[in-house]
Amino acid sequence: MKKLFLLELFCLILLSAPIFGQIVDKSKFSKNEGFFTFYTDEDKGKIYLEVDKLDFEFLYVNSMPAGIGSNDIGLDRGQLGRTRIVEFRKAGNKLLLVHKNYEFRAYSDNPAEVKSVRDAFAESVLWGFEIANSENGKYLVDATSFYMQDAHMVGEKLGSARQGSYKPDPSRSALHFPMTKNFPKNTEVEAIVTLTGTPTGAYIRSVTPSPESVTVRQRHSFIELPDNKYTPREFDTRAGYFHIDYMDFTSPIGEPMVKKYISRHRLEKKDPTAAVSEVVEPIVYYLDRGTPEPVRSALLEGGNWWAQAFEAAGFKNAYRVELMPEGADLMDVRYNVIQWVHRSTRGWSYGSSVTDPRTGEIIKGHVTLGSLRVRQDFLIAQGLIQPFEDGKPKNPKMLELALARLRQLSAHEIGHTLGLAHAYASSPTNRASVMDYPYPMIKMDDNGNIDISDAYDDKIGEWDKWAIRYGYETIPAGQSEKAHLNKLLEDTYAAGHTFISDMDSRHPSGSHPTSHLWDNGASAPDELMRMMAMRSKKLNSFGLNSIDENQPEALMEEVLAPLFLMHRYQLEATTKLVGGLDYTYKVKGDNQRVQSRLEATKQNGALEALLYAVQPEKLAIPTQILDRMPPRPMGYSRNRETFPSRNGLNFDPLAPGENVVDLTFGLLFEAGRANRLHQQQLFDASLPSFSDVLEKVTAQVFGSGYDGTYQGEIRLMVQNKLTEHLINLAKDPKATATVKGITRNQLREIAYWNWNKGQNKTGPSKSTAAKSTSDDFHRYLADKINHFFNEKEEFSIPAELAIPDGAPIGTTDLRCDFEY
Repeated sequence: MKKLFLLELFCLILLSAPIFGQIVDKSKFSKNEGFFTFYTDEDKGKIYLEVDKLDFEFLYVNSMPAGIGSNDIGLDRGQLGRTRIVEFRKAGNKLLLVHKNYEFRAYSDNPAEVKSVRDAFAESVLWGFEIANSENGKYLVDATSFYMQDAHMVGEKLGSARQGSYKPDPSRSALHFPMTKNFPKNTEVEAIVTLTGTPTGAYIRSVTPSPESVTVRQRHSFIELPDNKYTPREFDTRAGYFHIDYMDFTSPIGEPMVKKYISRHRLEKKDPTAAVSEVVEPIVYYLDRGTPEPVRSALLEGGNWWAQAFEAAGFKNAYRVELMPEGADLMDVRYNVIQWVHRSTRGWSYGSSVTDPRTGEIIKGHVTLGSLRVRQDFLIAQGLIQPFEDGKPKNPKMLELALARLRQLSAHEIGHTLGLAHAYASSPTNRASVMDYPYPMIKMDDNGNIDISDAYDDKIGEWDKWAIRYGYETIPAGQSEKAHLNKLLEDTYAAGHTFISDMDSRHPSGSHPTSHLWDNGASAPDELMRMMAMRSKKLNSFGLNSIDENQPEALMEEVLAPLFLMHRYQLEATTKLVGGLDYTYKVKGDNQRVQSRLEATKQNGALEALLYAVQPEKLAIPTQILDRMPPRPMGYSRNRETFPSRNGLNFDPLAPGENVVDLTFGLLFEAGRANRLHQQQLFDASLPSFSDVLEKVTAQVFGSGYDGTYQGEIRLMVQNKLTEHLINLAKDPKATATVKGITRNQLREIAYWNWNKGQNKTGPSKSTAAKSTSDDFHRYLADKINHFFNEKEEFSIPAELAIPDGAPIGTTDLRCDFEY
């Protein structure tokens, strides 16, 4: 063994001369010169790294060129990992790869001050390499184990997703030499990494042929940092940009310690004095060659819309999207890319980037578009157009709608990689931003004919042009950048724009009247009523005309779901007006409006629209659909895009309406909204209180008795769901004591009514069976409420029925604000 060790050491020394010497066997060892020179031995599956740059900062990015294919797990092909500033440091017989801490900084001429801050906060050693040999300041290390680690933390993510416990298996892992390469400014090494374990989740089983063995490819990129000629631009919350931030401990007392800079590409005019100029280096995005037609053309067209915004900012020929060159590597940091990514189910699209943590400069934009997204728009159009009557050929409008959405989606996700955040308050102002989430603008004439010609915009929005000007516009010589940008923002808002982003728009307690996801129109309640009218007419004509010839009739359900739920996002938008607050990201002294509570007419109008949407006739499935909806046939099991069923194998006629009721009451009686409703009347007596809202909802829901019909059964379901949502609110720790008191009192009244008066509400014309059912139900409801009050342990509400998938219809960055 000792002799073998000495022989191996001798071979390694020979290998390293004269750089570390002469390579012994050129047929086995390949030298790859570049940013970090490395040597590979494919026969032995080894890679040796030559380190000639100690205490030299560079970027380290890990990524995943080949993924798992499950949206629920979230480990996609082409997924970027973390971007870190690292350096090699020598420590005894080791080289340490150190992740430097740029969250806390000191910019000072005093080295001791800089050192005091650096030593105050931890760094992270990512790997320790034993030095095999050294000569003239160059060090040779065996980097094989480093490159074959689970750098993307696939095992941890599988565990977090409850898919099983997995660990890397070195015996089933290897370097992927075809994609291991070197360039002057970046070194790329790829590995095949296999993780083994015991699968416990359905998601990993659904996408992996042998789920006890999960094989992916992981990439390690060492990248030269950009030069110091880039000028960071300060972040302003009103401008709509992502940002980097850090604490600067050399900030003068009285000034903010946290510094923030927007994320953006470097873009410079050849002639900075010209109003419009050619650029030193344009921003170019490359589309995945694996994208099929007609999707390819749609993505190219939509992606190129951004040229309009850069032209408005004074840059000529500054931006373009084109097809990826043959043989180019999508993961290569030198390319901004748009990847067409496949998953087993519909999934998010998103825009990520490789960004310099020091300055916010975007080095690589990386867009991921889910290939199944287009099929959801096709289903929406299929349910509305119902094109298969009398064997007619497929209506091309369905594909036109889907492609129009892809154009918008391409522009949207590229916008993220240009630095832009979501702009959800844009739909009321003529669809002012592609950074909003748009539901198709569908129109219908009096005869029920659908017009989808204006479903999606076909250009960049006006807000987007203002935003690009803020992020990229060249500041005229002699002008203050701060003053110039502040005026630009004030001009933006004077033009009528409002910027509100993710947290305000996604939160279940959201209160902004116009910042919503997947909405349309200046008034959320008006658009809800318009959509409800279209929905009713198309449901009444829905049937076998919704599916093609020779398809199982049960597949009507996949088309029915997006039609029945087409108003789900408009319901969410309308709910926000109840207890709503109109506000902006205002800063002291700017020209944006001061916040104000929504007037009573708007809040009451929104509540009326919501109550209209939960009337039994609006929750019922038309009879002609129920009569033709058979159980699922062999080979077509119930799935996440169909309605749940409590009827065994059969379609459940109550479940679709229950989904709508849970959505509506869940948002309307959310603790934050209830608290806000109660409090708003304390300051303005004209506004509805929580008690007002609760009494109005309860009066409608319990205002009619059971008549032994399908709609009567839906009414009982609504009564039961309201009771359950009020019990949840009554015990919610986030609800104030006053709201809990009001809610519990209402529950006592419901229990009293159900126990003592419910039997008399059926009316004299009702059958004995209907009266018996009504009495039984009302006693059950009273028992449920009394059980909640009497039991020492909190009452447990049954889980809500799962609603069929809607989102992603494209947004969770996660930068959730970065996802679509």
